[in-house]
Amino acid sequence: MRVIVGGLVQESNTFSTAPVTVDDFRRYYMAVDEELANGGTARNELSGFYLAAQERGVELLPTLYAGAVSAGRIGRTPFDELKRMLLSRIGRLPQADGVLLALHGAWCADDEDDAAGEVLEDVRGIVGPDMPIVVTLDSHANVTRRIAALADGIVGYRTFPHVDYMETGHRAACLLFDIIGNSRSPAVAFRKVPMIVPAENQQTYRGPMRELWLEAEAGERAGASIATSLFAVQPWLDVKEMGCSVVVVGADRAGAEAEADRLAAMMWARRAAFDVELHTVEAVVGLLDGGDAGRPFILSDSADSPGAGSPGDSNYVLRELLRLNVQHRRTALLSVVDAEAARKASAAGSGSRVKLAVGHSISTEVGRPLEIEAEVAAVGSGKFRFGGGFIKNLEADMGRCAVLAIGGLSLLVMENAVFTGDPAMYRSVGLEPAEADIVLVKSANQFRSEYEKLSSRIYILDTPGASTANIKSLNFVNIDRPMYPFDDHFDWRQS
Repeated sequence: MRVIVGGLVQESNTFSTAPVTVDDFRRYYMAVDEELANGGTARNELSGFYLAAQERGVELLPTLYAGAVSAGRIGRTPFDELKRMLLSRIGRLPQADGVLLALHGAWCADDEDDAAGEVLEDVRGIVGPDMPIVVTLDSHANVTRRIAALADGIVGYRTFPHVDYMETGHRAACLLFDIIGNSRSPAVAFRKVPMIVPAENQQTYRGPMRELWLEAEAGERAGASIATSLFAVQPWLDVKEMGCSVVVVGADRAGAEAEADRLAAMMWARRAAFDVELHTVEAVVGLLDGGDAGRPFILSDSADSPGAGSPGDSNYVLRELLRLNVQHRRTALLSVVDAEAARKASAAGSGSRVKLAVGHSISTEVGRPLEIEAEVAAVGSGKFRFGGGFIKNLEADMGRCAVLAIGGLSLLVMENAVFTGDPAMYRSVGLEPAEADIVLVKSANQFRSEYEKLSSRIYILDTPGASTANIKSLNFVNIDRPMYPFDDHFDWRQS
């Protein structure tokens, strides 16, 4: 048995102006041809593919596997370049029995709302209608009718914060191997649920998503499904076919459809349970000054999360802390993406005093740069490795970076956006989150897998930005209506 493997993984935020280039993929993760088999120790979908193949004695035919930090829409030129790198390799491979693809499912190009669907359609065009294809998707995928129709199997992450990348790849590979070995395709049942809910309350170890996953797992044990995937879509996509979804891969059509109906109805019934409480910076500082127990206070500026496609360049929280004079009585760790400020601070060197404008170098429509005077407390290499909360052992690259000290505030300025939810980011420049009064993370939920080990004092901030939890504040114009939370008390099955 020979199986083609590859992947293109990125999440888009259509409200974000953060640009995307092919170099973003090269900087974050890119492997070609035989490099896929020697991809190091990262626990991603690809490593799951290879583990399953080793266990089952399957030969994998490598192509391209690439991923990048989330951003705005990708331009047609870099999108076509990435596709060419993948499709040209598939086209010159020997005859295969199936295809394994790692895709995200919430990726948009400038002229295409369903980039993952376009990739899948192009691959199908090369391998033909009869070759089985199984894809992995992020649990925040916006699954479309095209994706569901083109794939013989769909397997999504089961955890959020995401910690099961490798396990997802392993499950998908085993499903494909079984399809090939049994010479029949299972039924794929797909249900769209017209709701958009905050990512901040989508964690799978408690709350509504935990309840839904318990039901999905019960259905699998009862034989109603071979593989169920629940997709609480990331909420920052203003596109057609937007919404949450359920995909059931079943042994027979009737059983798969019934199980998809059951779970979709349960998802709709829990829509209001995803609501999240938002806090102002001033209110959280008041709790800290009032002697509220627990340290550090973890502040999530999810509206500026690079993991959700925002540029990471907001200075809103810094501006608020300075307005409240927190620098004179508390310690805080913050981060901001600002390439020019990072270069100037790095060039000045540790121990120097600098005057800089920081922030909103990309999201100019949201805010303005802030003039600060600070000491360069440290200059970093820009490199660190993610721990347990992200793809383990994967190296991040902040580019040139430096720590700017303003009283008790330590501001990490960096050239490149990275996922900020791992304490390793701050530790790479000599800052220890466990010892600070306030730690800012620009992450909606992924940070919880590591930061909940440090503190139970976690606050989601009400801040401006492209990935805000205040969904109703975003200017959606392309989504289908009715759609929760903009509409409610309608027959979701008829939407």
